Amino acid sequence: MNIFRLSGDVCHLVAIIILFLKIWRSKSCAGISGKSQVLFALVFTTRYLDLFTSFISIYNTVMKVVYLVLAYATVSLIYFRFRNSYDSESDSFRVEFLLVPVAGLSFLENYAFTPLEILWTFSIYLESVAILPQLFMITKTGEAESITTHYLFFLGLYRALYLGNWVWRYHVEGFFDQIAVVSGVVQTIFYCDFFYLYFTRVLRGRGKMTLPMPV
Repeated sequence: MNIFRLSGDVCHLVAIIILFLKIWRSKSCAGISGKSQVLFALVFTTRYLDLFTSFISIYNTVMKVVYLVLAYATVSLIYFRFRNSYDSESDSFRVEFLLVPVAGLSFLENYAFTPLEILWTFSIYLESVAILPQLFMITKTGEAESITTHYLFFLGLYRALYLGNWVWRYHVEGFFDQIAVVSGVVQTIFYCDFFYLYFTRVLRGRGKMTLPMPV
């Protein structure tokens, strides 16, 4: 464990909690992509199957359980408890365009051709693109509430800090995970434009972040 990984885990947890509390307190999931949240729940499910096969540490186990519980709780709020506020028309990204290539790639590029390893690889690839339905939804509607942008900021910061974690581990431990690093870089790139807009607009005190509407 190093400061980059610990900070990344904290940012990841903060992002998930921010989103959950936003929906729970406002009793609305307006502006939230249910499809992205389902993809993230799928990411955690396929990645943390080792909960039943191996034990690394109490910290590791607790964080995995918390991520799973919050992910499915958020999905249940969107599709069941507050489904009347869910904007399914704007949340129209075709997730099959993500799932099919990711599934195929996980069979072709992995470290071991075993069920758990393939599912772990699938989760890494899927996480790198799971935010796209949310970004697509924001682009389609043209704006996002500040609380939603805070969620996206911490989620992007988590990925950026994990890049630092991998650099640290490479220099200190000689460890390099090509699949995780490449997927993490791809995911961080998706947040670059968002980071610029977040710092130049949201942090200046605007209630919502307005984006160019698609032509």
